[in-house]
Amino acid sequence: MTVYVPNAGEKEMLKDFLLSQAIVLGLYDNVVVPDGSLTVDGLTELIASGGAGYAQIPLSNVINEVAPADGQWYITTDANGRASAQYGLAAAPQAWTFNGVDVANAPTVQGIFAFTRVLPFTAGLQPIKVGDVIRQGTACAEVTAVVVTSGFWAAGTAAGYLSIKHQVGTFAAGATLVDASKATATSQIDVLTAAPVAGGTGYAVGDRFLIGTGTGGVGRVTAVSGGVVTAVELLTGGTGYSVATAATTKIDGGGDNALTVAVASLYTAGPAVAIATIAGDSVKKLLFTEALSTGTLVAAAGQQVTYLPILTFATA
Repeated sequence: MTVYVPNAGEKEMLKDFLLSQAIVLGLYDNVVVPDGSLTVDGLTELIASGGAGYAQIPLSNVINEVAPADGQWYITTDANGRASAQYGLAAAPQAWTFNGVDVANAPTVQGIFAFTRVLPFTAGLQPIKVGDVIRQGTACAEVTAVVVTSGFWAAGTAAGYLSIKHQVGTFAAGATLVDASKATATSQIDVLTAAPVAGGTGYAVGDRFLIGTGTGGVGRVTAVSGGVVTAVELLTGGTGYSVATAATTKIDGGGDNALTVAVASLYTAGPAVAIATIAGDSVKKLLFTEALSTGTLVAAAGQQVTYLPILTFATA
């Protein structure tokens, strides 16, 4: 018996995948022949430290079926009758811009890879939901999918893994995981003023930053003009904040750390809720690779590699 999935079914499967996985893009510089056993460890990623212009690019897991849009996956049926998803605008693809540090590293870009992060858990005793912000010490992340592979929440034996995004810090093995969305013991950021106090320079839409004056607060750049930030949004609220102007420290991107934001309001709730035990930090799961037709040597500051992510779902 053959199972046939019509276009509508393909689109639903593709939407479910993109909603549950927060994809991160990177570049690799070793020659690989992809097969079913390839993992992130089989790729040599470009160096993203020491002042390099190269950095991973996180993609949002927002979808729409109306028209291509910046920062979203546009779901449609392509000319070949396959469910297709395009991220962002063809006129403004994702781009890596290299600087002198990258030139000195002298990589040859062989292709693009995409991964997502998953966090295994055991002894789950409080149901975790999509959208929850989980915390352990100073590490935090937002949940995009929950998969229970054994046990039951009511018995405190649920085990499985969480798909996550916006991770900050490192989760520790054997530690208790706390759901910061349910409650927190100290003041937590509720709202950032959308327009920053100072815009800094060198930023791009999607860059994330830590918010000073407290712990664990994370924001994201939503609009820029010539590298100067004109709008931001709050990703995680952190703890120990007060209404004030706060300095920021970039998590990713090429910003100069001169961005300052205004904490507009706070809320305080009851004690934090322990929800599960974790085996260690999240792990990267390779989703796909796409090799360039010819390797590209990084030879000049200002050189770019651009990429328009398009995924298709075909069942025949």
